[in-house]
Amino acid sequence: MPLHLVLPYSDWAERDDIAAFASSVSLPATALLLGRGSRQPAQPESLDIWLANRCGLADLPVAPLTMALDLPGEEPGFWMRADPVHLRVDRDRLLLVDPRHFSLTQAEADGLCSGLNALYRDDGFRFVAATPSRWYLRLPADPGLHWSPIDAALGHDVREHLPKGDGALKWHGLLNEIQMCLYNHPVNDARVAAGQPAIQSVWLWGGGQYPLADKPVAPAQPVLSDLPLVVALTQHGGGQARPAPAAFDAVQGDAVVVLDALRDGNLYGDAHGWLSAWLALEADWFAPALAALKAGRLDELAVSMPEAGFGVKVTQRALWALWRKPVLPWEVR
Repeated sequence: MPLHLVLPYSDWAERDDIAAFASSVSLPATALLLGRGSRQPAQPESLDIWLANRCGLADLPVAPLTMALDLPGEEPGFWMRADPVHLRVDRDRLLLVDPRHFSLTQAEADGLCSGLNALYRDDGFRFVAATPSRWYLRLPADPGLHWSPIDAALGHDVREHLPKGDGALKWHGLLNEIQMCLYNHPVNDARVAAGQPAIQSVWLWGGGQYPLADKPVAPAQPVLSDLPLVVALTQHGGGQARPAPAAFDAVQGDAVVVLDALRDGNLYGDAHGWLSAWLALEADWFAPALAALKAGRLDELAVSMPEAGFGVKVTQRALWALWRKPVLPWEVR
């Protein structure tokens, strides 16, 4: 069977720093597979762009795509993601903390959205909490601004990623109003009293017309991933989407596996967490994949690292290319 392993968030911006920090980290199977395989044409791309290019889309309007998964019966119109976030002061910066780092119940999410809807009812805005962590906002029309994806904003000063374009200042004011509304909401009062982080704002991003006019092209083989966007793209394109297994040995047959193990360490600048994720990938995926290639149980392993602009295909025969030196993830070029 062939296997395509996609590893987003695999590039560390300061490679020299991470190489020095990781001098004692051992990834023998990973380095061997990345070094011995045949390089595939690739260029550095964010996961969103990488997915769009491979699914035949000019861009990737995240809100309409994930709405097809979360809210398939919603009314047409211009929708945005409005994900709940916690704001943390870090010296002279204001940083986002996304829903993967705090708990939020559906009842709390619904209550907060009700407060926002009461505030903006006359403006034609409507907030919907499809899940505790994925909220949406329907606008009367496309405001025509540039919005930063939440992944681009994490780990950076929020002020650098506020909406840009004509009319942006109005939206900066609206975001301040949203923050004041949430600050005064009883749900947040109860959360703070219980020692939980307050939901201080929403992050607006991924806007587009729903339903999506262009249908994505899904891979022929099953796609295994826990990333909602990947699942939504696959299902919207008529493909098979299933949760990602915990390890290589649980994969049955030809598949594309998109793993997000490196995400939090990368986006939050946690070098220890990022390297720990690589160690887990070595043990759970690369070492057993190498053993399967050697034994002939795996015909081919493809590895894509979108942000690093790196792709490689490895076969049993390629393992004999002894002149190709092992390459660690932060050494790929």
